[in-house]
Amino acid sequence: GFVPGLFGTSHGALQFMAYEDLKLRYNTYRNRVSDAKLNTVEYILMAAVSKIFAVAATYPYQVVRARLQDQHNTYSGVFDVIHRTWR
Repeated sequence: GFVPGLFGTSHGALQFMAYEDLKLRYNTYRNRVSDAKLNTVEYILMAAVSKIFAVAATYPYQVVRARLQDQHNTYSGVFDVIHRTWR
């Protein structure tokens, strides 16, 4: 479970990437400069959407990691976990 655990660092990177992209697209849509500050509601909306994206993208890996770390089951590897979980 250690190697798949390393992929967990991608969660924050994906969230930050999505947040910045959403902010840029939103400011372009509103005909504002790309680094214009968002108001409170816009900030919360961009943060929530980017978090949802990051969770949806990384949750499957978290299931695999947790199952690999489970001491009560024996798996032959990552693909075995994915196959047995899908089944």
